[in-house]
Amino acid sequence: MPGEAKLTPFERITQAVQAQIPLVRAMERELGRERAHAVVREALDTANRRAVSARGSLLDIPTLAAEFAGFGEGVRYEFETTEKTDTVLRNRVTHCDYAEFMEQIGARDLGTLLICDSDYAMADELGLELTRTKTCMNGDGECDFCYRVKTATAAP
Repeated sequence: MPGEAKLTPFERITQAVQAQIPLVRAMERELGRERAHAVVREALDTANRRAVSARGSLLDIPTLAAEFAGFGEGVRYEFETTEKTDTVLRNRVTHCDYAEFMEQIGARDLGTLLICDSDYAMADELGLELTRTKTCMNGDGECDFCYRVKTATAAP
């Protein structure tokens, strides 16, 4: 809308998460934690795939690198790029305000579900494979992102 300030990624994501938390907590009570989280993950993955597919194109590594840096706009989001080629981007995040935010609102246990794990479906939809074995959200002290451009597979 005209005259509205553009939200930073942090503001947009944290506003959405604050709205989602009461729903997830209610679902946990009714369905149990495991089932509730599976339902939420499926719904978020569907929504995230739809949102990124609106781009109309796959993502290359230089564009990904620029967007990765923009994810921390307006917050303390410290990372270093440890590898960057035409097909691979490895970033090591050493400080994440998203994890601190979830801690402050008493919902860090939902941070991986509502924030971190969304990266996988979005990457996949954009033609990338994401591997990550550590996250700040889980208390690992860092996130180890490795994005690879998916290779086209030949039809059988």
